[in-house]
Amino acid sequence: MPEFSNPDAYELWMGRWSTRLAPSFVEFAHLPKGGHFLDVGSGTGALAAALLAGVEDGTVVGIEPSEPYVEYCRERMRDKRLRFEHGDALTIPFEDESFHGSLALLILQELPNAPRAVKEMCRVTRPGGCVATSQWNFKDGMPMLALFWDTVTETIDTEAAREAAAKCMTVDYPDEAALRHLWEDLGLTEVETKTLDVEMEFAGFEDYWASFLTDVTPTSSYVGRLSEDKKAVLRDHLRQKITGGKPDRPFTLATQALSVRGKVP
Repeated sequence: MPEFSNPDAYELWMGRWSTRLAPSFVEFAHLPKGGHFLDVGSGTGALAAALLAGVEDGTVVGIEPSEPYVEYCRERMRDKRLRFEHGDALTIPFEDESFHGSLALLILQELPNAPRAVKEMCRVTRPGGCVATSQWNFKDGMPMLALFWDTVTETIDTEAAREAAAKCMTVDYPDEAALRHLWEDLGLTEVETKTLDVEMEFAGFEDYWASFLTDVTPTSSYVGRLSEDKKAVLRDHLRQKITGGKPDRPFTLATQALSVRGKVP
């Protein structure tokens, strides 16, 4: 299974945009400057790095179920206030009330049981501590993916293509209201939501196209399963959409992330 086993490929696919989002998310969380904080699903370390910068006197632990990602972060992020461990969001390997805050960046939609994960985050967070998450707005705020899947369904007219597009663009908590309800249903207090804006800057069409060849998620693996003829058709149509038939050039896509925070009672 290719998903979430190649951190270098993930950086090209989505990690670079996580780095753009993480500082705004940490600012939204309103964390104290000191304390002990948990990064749930630490991936390639974007949130952990932003936490270190945002909580100047704090310490951070990142947990991640993929061993290659844990090793990737350990090798690239050496700071005495930070450590990475193997761990699952559904069974967080820490005692009750171990942290002053628990945060998760771009993983809620990947989990088979999001409420259980949030409960775990609450369990390991001290009373009054923050529990927060942020995920891309797949409904109408993720043009990088929408552009791709719209072109797939326009050029590869099969039921399988439409089903793949729907599966990758559908999440359990698609808007701020759904995230708020999840947080409130789990007993968190002072719940607030916000949509954060992020700009995705591509060096050109080839930079954008390369993202969909990384084979690290279902979406970024889709092109690799196509025949060469269909791949060429999809690539040509995408290029035309992005460049308008003009020479290739850098371009920016405005993207949104839905964020929610609350306090453990």
